[in-house]
Amino acid sequence: MLKSADLPTEMSSSSSPAVRKHSTRSTIIAYLFLLPTIIMILVFNYYPAIVAFVYSFTDWNGFTRPSFVGIRNFTEMFTTEVFSQAYWNLLWMSLVRVAISITIPLLVAFLIYKVKSPRLQNLYRLLFVFPLVIPMMVILLLWQFIMNPDVGLFNAVLTAFGMPADNLPLWLGSPDTALMSLMLIGFPWVDGVAMLIFLAGFQSIPRSIVEAATMDGATGFRKLISIEIPLVLSQVKLILILTIIGTLQGFQTQLVLTGGGPGYSTTVPGLIMYQEAMSNNRLGFACSVGVILFILIFALTLLNNKYLKSSTEYGAD
Repeated sequence: MLKSADLPTEMSSSSSPAVRKHSTRSTIIAYLFLLPTIIMILVFNYYPAIVAFVYSFTDWNGFTRPSFVGIRNFTEMFTTEVFSQAYWNLLWMSLVRVAISITIPLLVAFLIYKVKSPRLQNLYRLLFVFPLVIPMMVILLLWQFIMNPDVGLFNAVLTAFGMPADNLPLWLGSPDTALMSLMLIGFPWVDGVAMLIFLAGFQSIPRSIVEAATMDGATGFRKLISIEIPLVLSQVKLILILTIIGTLQGFQTQLVLTGGGPGYSTTVPGLIMYQEAMSNNRLGFACSVGVILFILIFALTLLNNKYLKSSTEYGAD
């Protein structure tokens, strides 16, 4: 039977009261340093969310005492025509944004990954990331000018190809084309952040796996579909979640370019939430819209985490 004297010096010293006391003191100090950050997260992140949920059941203008109205705000939301149109617009925009944000940046990242020269890889990466430094407001105003029905680039090109002036689209000015016009913004839709995330995923694939697949006869498109894309599904999941959250919460583009019009053709729930809170002083109703958006985002995120798994994640089960 081993005695304490027979144990290695490191083991006996690590279990000594002095070492345990020092470890406890270090842990307490670490928590004290984290405490201000935790308090700020609770005050500025969690508290507003909890309060918004409570106020969603009230009639409140932000100044007077809120009055409890039960589920009236939610009933109004689901029985008003504008909300039906808003959620329909949101569905179409979400589907298009998800498809674009996954396919095109993934393709560009794969092409850069296949470039042999590290110097050219860095150059291409810089070219696609550089637009991120341009303020979003500048980009939106530029697209507003491009889609101007009188002097915009789009109609100038169509006129040069012989389209009669009477048939030129109004783009943002017509209910038939306004939503589609918003989807065109950002062409050719190479998001720099998504491209960098996908590129990092491709570059993290072990060379041994790629070489083994090559020796087994997998080349070109077959290697991409069978080996490389399954190994970057973790990045696909991340971009999918970020795109869903950004689309469901976003309303800045509509606010700047169309104001939700013409009519309700570009209205989305986030814009209604902003207008009800800032213009109509119906903060209780705006909170109820935010609660519904939170439920949608949370549910879609759970579904994404449950059903989208990469090959590396299967190994952990």
